Amino acid sequence: MNGRTACWILTVVTAGAVVAALLAGADDLQAQQRPRGVDAVSPDTRAAVAKALAFLKTQQNQDGSFGRSYQLANSALCGLAFLGNGNGYNRGPYGEQVAKVLQYVLSRQDKWGYIDDNHCRMHGHGYATLFLAEVYGMLPPEYQKRVRRSLQRACKVVLDSQTNEGGWGYHPSHTLTYRRYMSDEGSITITVVQGLRAARNAGINVPKAAINKGVKYIQRCMTKDGCQYTLNSRRKTYTLTAAAVSVLNSAGVYKSKELEMGLNFMRKRIASVTVPLHASEWPWYGNLYAVQAMWQAGGKDWESFYPKSYEYLLQSQRGNGSWSGARGGWGSGYGDTFSTSIAALMLETPLGYLPIFER
Repeated sequence: MNGRTACWILTVVTAGAVVAALLAGADDLQAQQRPRGVDAVSPDTRAAVAKALAFLKTQQNQDGSFGRSYQLANSALCGLAFLGNGNGYNRGPYGEQVAKVLQYVLSRQDKWGYIDDNHCRMHGHGYATLFLAEVYGMLPPEYQKRVRRSLQRACKVVLDSQTNEGGWGYHPSHTLTYRRYMSDEGSITITVVQGLRAARNAGINVPKAAINKGVKYIQRCMTKDGCQYTLNSRRKTYTLTAAAVSVLNSAGVYKSKELEMGLNFMRKRIASVTVPLHASEWPWYGNLYAVQAMWQAGGKDWESFYPKSYEYLLQSQRGNGSWSGARGGWGSGYGDTFSTSIAALMLETPLGYLPIFER
């Protein structure tokens, strides 16, 4: 062996040792960031998600939609559940289902850009906008152009419908005769702000001022006793508070007195119940946002929410892979695809496939 060869071998070995050390350090850092004593992506969790998605596949209607009522919200949430486990447009085990959901959502858009099924109103439009934004980046270039135009039009409907206070109501502005009759409401505002933020993250031109105005509306509704439904309402719920906290996080408001008030309210409610999921008045809708809020908060908040909640979900999953969506009990009356898609999204949150859920 000559000197040059020996030097080359030494360089390779040294570089390999450095890479190994870096990888080991990264593994240690990841281990430190995981909830202690809990594996957020355990084999049981993955198995539950696999069963849930297999169930959802059997429930897709011929036109690509899901559910018998509230189909737009059901379909967007089911599409997000498929995306949340690493599937894409015609990619992955459920790529075909994602493609069909996309076709359905696009088919429900009117000439103004409003996406509606005559049931969900602006709630459904917000979920549909979120789905379009999350699927947009994984589309083939030739199809991406069409979806980009659709997403731009969907965002324009939202922007045109923002009230002077900064919030949004149940109906888009083009369906109302006079703008002064528009009213804003917290749950709608939260849904569409998250959709706008996701669209902006995807590269759609959404004025930051509009998002900031919506965020300010949510902040003005926040109190130490929870988030109000409107600026002048006395009604406050854990459900809306969880939604507000999650959207403040997704909008980049990581530190504020309003965020801390919301988190403190959630902490007290979670501490008062046996299972954190039972803190919400509307179990599926509320916990869709609660899991995001706690995941974004991380640390002790995630540890206080995660173990019992996920254990409850795993234990309550039915043999066919679904969770009950029946009215009464722990259901909401929107059907099994609604409850199952949300349960899957909750289990998938730590996987990090959906950009809007990232820390």
